[in-house]
Amino acid sequence: MARVLVTGGSSGIGRATVNRLVRAGHLVIATSRSKQEEVTNVEWYPLDLDKRESVEAFCGSPLWDHRVDVVFNNAGFGLTAPIESASETAIRTQFEANYFATMKITQKAMAHFREQGRGILMINTSIGGRMAFPYFGYYNATKHALEASYEALWYECLESNIRIKIIEPGFTQTRFATHGMRVSGETSPHHAQALSKLAHSMRTGTTATPPDEVAKTIVEALFDPRNRLRYNAGKYSGVLLLLRRVLPNRWFQRLVAKAVLGGKKSL
Repeated sequence: MARVLVTGGSSGIGRATVNRLVRAGHLVIATSRSKQEEVTNVEWYPLDLDKRESVEAFCGSPLWDHRVDVVFNNAGFGLTAPIESASETAIRTQFEANYFATMKITQKAMAHFREQGRGILMINTSIGGRMAFPYFGYYNATKHALEASYEALWYECLESNIRIKIIEPGFTQTRFATHGMRVSGETSPHHAQALSKLAHSMRTGTTATPPDEVAKTIVEALFDPRNRLRYNAGKYSGVLLLLRRVLPNRWFQRLVAKAVLGGKKSL
């Protein structure tokens, strides 16, 4: 039985992961921006990545005075925005939450694991951490940054009993994905129509993966004894990562343009 910390555990992939861990008999520490009802084998702690004081308080929490075997950095938010018209405030908020706050918690987890001599640390990035999609450029950039940092950390932990893992889901059918994405620059006359169509497609599409399927891969990866770095999860994630690697850039770009923009952009 492991003691597992899951950030962003109140909904979507995080909640599905919490549920699977509890059913498997593990003790779970989960975070949420709002107060949650008590659940057997789950300790809830407040954490809002948007607020520096919340992140500082969480890193100084008494939970770190006890054993923590696994940390799954899952919390974050998405920004849908054209590169050219997103506000500086929206861009900075995206990076402060998804990257800087997450890396603060990563450093706290590493200090904890170093002291106890072992641990498992996983980050939830996205296939968007290894490719980019129109109108998700700033969100993808935070995930690219996390991918780079965790890959470097994997090397830095090779001589230790600390295991570093990256989970790369494809599009997942959660409220975060369909209604929870923040938007900036949407009034740009060059992009308003495309953003409206994209939002409709995300809400009504049928290609997304249920969060419990992603959570199944996450739990398996967390306790995989191999020192493997990356795990893809969900429909088409493995296929897209493979195509990104083997297709010529022009072919892959045409595929993404057709899928996201409806094939109306010439390449």
